Amino acid sequence: MAKRNDVSWIVYWLTDDRCVCPWRHGYIGCTNDITRKIWKHRESFRFPLGFKFEVLFIGNRSECFHVEQILRPKPHIGWNIGVGGYHDGQSLKGVPKSPEQREKMRQAALRRYEDPNEHKRTSRDVKKGLKDVDRSGTNNAMSGQHHSEETKQKIRDKLTNRGGYKGKNNPNYRHGRYC
Repeated sequence: MAKRNDVSWIVYWLTDDRCVCPWRHGYIGCTNDITRKIWKHRESFRFPLGFKFEVLFIGNRSECFHVEQILRPKPHIGWNIGVGGYHDGQSLKGVPKSPEQREKMRQAALRRYEDPNEHKRTSRDVKKGLKDVDRSGTNNAMSGQHHSEETKQKIRDKLTNRGGYKGKNNPNYRHGRYC
């Protein structure tokens, strides 16, 4: 049986009439099954209808990923969102958003949270989703770390502003602790 690296791979370029240069326009991709890949691209509706494709390079897997990386060294070139080349199966994870996209996301979140019911729903769903997550020991983000004195003072100030946690305000009051 042939290894994955030994199978013929291709670097392809998706274009339309406005695309003139593979270094700056269109979409650059890499695959060993062009029919399946083109079908997926058509189903995604991410690209203009009636796009064309052109094979730019044929080689083994690592050669094709290298060529793709050369053609798309940074995110947001042409129609590509992420950088080209193989990235341990996580090609779009951690891709920086453009400033315009970040602003759109921020505005959408602000509009969403204007509704108090949305805030309650989100809070409830987050708590429900995290209820089975173990946060003890090394699974805790603060495991092995300590708050600085400055942070401790900020926490004390916040508690004081909210009325403190002495007496009946303390959540453990009914248990006989912190009376």
